[in-house]
Amino acid sequence: FVCHDDRENLQFLQYAPNDVAARGGNKLVCRADFHLGTQTTALQSHFCRSSLLVNSATPTSTLAALKQQDPLFGRIDDDQRFAVHFGSTDGGLASLVPLSEQAYWRLTALQSVMSNALDSNCALSYRAWRLYRRSARRGGCRSNGRMKGVIDGDLVAKFADLSLADQEDLSSAIGSTVELIMDNILDIRCSGMVI
Repeated sequence: FVCHDDRENLQFLQYAPNDVAARGGNKLVCRADFHLGTQTTALQSHFCRSSLLVNSATPTSTLAALKQQDPLFGRIDDDQRFAVHFGSTDGGLASLVPLSEQAYWRLTALQSVMSNALDSNCALSYRAWRLYRRSARRGGCRSNGRMKGVIDGDLVAKFADLSLADQEDLSSAIGSTVELIMDNILDIRCSGMVI
């Protein structure tokens, strides 16, 4: 479940009856949280699109190439992933896109390195800005710690705007390549396409 609140946060909750925090299935377990910084108006799901299919002139031949490149394509419902898009009160449109575990850890490392290496806008800390905002009301504070677990797409997308030398430095700092990171960013952008 994806929930938004009046403090401009998003929470990702899961029904996990075997988890100790769920108290036998009576509570939903928080798996991730994220401060969005704006009020959302509506959350809507959509199918994710593959970057190979979106950027192709002939989708039929690209689908065959995709199946040849990725032997698990279509077998584990990877082509049937859902994303969530939403509008905000300030006129923004954004998406929440699921990632493979490898891409998630790669982009998490990149986000961490970029938040330290790049100058932030208006001297705001990238990390502090995206931390879950708790309620100041009595009883509104969660007992468990912040879960994080969401990649800041705005920060990671800045990687494409950097010079090639900076891209190579950042990618080598996390043990990856520029091409692999750019492929992950392209896949995120294509998965978030709604229209």
